[in-house]
Amino acid sequence: MSQWSGRALRGCTILLVLGLLGGGIAGAQPAVPPTVETRAVPGQDVKQVNAQGIIDAPPHVVRAVVADLERYPEFMPYVKESRILGRDAPGQVLNYQRLSFGIPFVQDRHYVIRITERGYRDADRRRAWAVTWRLEDGLPPRASPDAIRVSVNSGYWDLRPVKGSDRSTDTRYCVLTDPAGSLPKWIVGMANTEGVPQIFAAVASAASETAPTKIART
Repeated sequence: MSQWSGRALRGCTILLVLGLLGGGIAGAQPAVPPTVETRAVPGQDVKQVNAQGIIDAPPHVVRAVVADLERYPEFMPYVKESRILGRDAPGQVLNYQRLSFGIPFVQDRHYVIRITERGYRDADRRRAWAVTWRLEDGLPPRASPDAIRVSVNSGYWDLRPVKGSDRSTDTRYCVLTDPAGSLPKWIVGMANTEGVPQIFAAVASAASETAPTKIART
């Protein structure tokens, strides 16, 4: 690491954290680019990132993209493996992900998260979804022995219709993540902030390729 220039270190770290956030593909862009804010969290070296933007697809379509975990390797850059380990209760999923960046000296990252989905009605009684996740202890059998386990990873998606229309999604996203290892925390924080718009772009692109009429509004 000490031999890398500051620009190279910054660039590689952004790629790594983009993978942790699940972002960054070419294609359709959000109808309204997200606004991104950060806030300090007591007891954490990294900051929580909050974002809000408009994705040009109905909420049930965006929800289907976010929930399509086993297809993440197809449309989420750096996600090389995504396995559903179990469903403990209705609306709850245990998910293992391994991220690979193709960057010299940067090891793969992996983790298990518990994802909980809850449907609700917005102020106008329209269908909306909240998807939360938090890091779980341990790793599954056959997990890569060379990957580094992520030390912090929690957050949520909140997906609701935009005011006056059911064809676009008011998308709210929150994440607190730390890729662990020897990366400087200030670089991780900067990469988190720069990576969030790429997450919105990734989900918008996948949603644009999904036929709304083929997805149940459950």
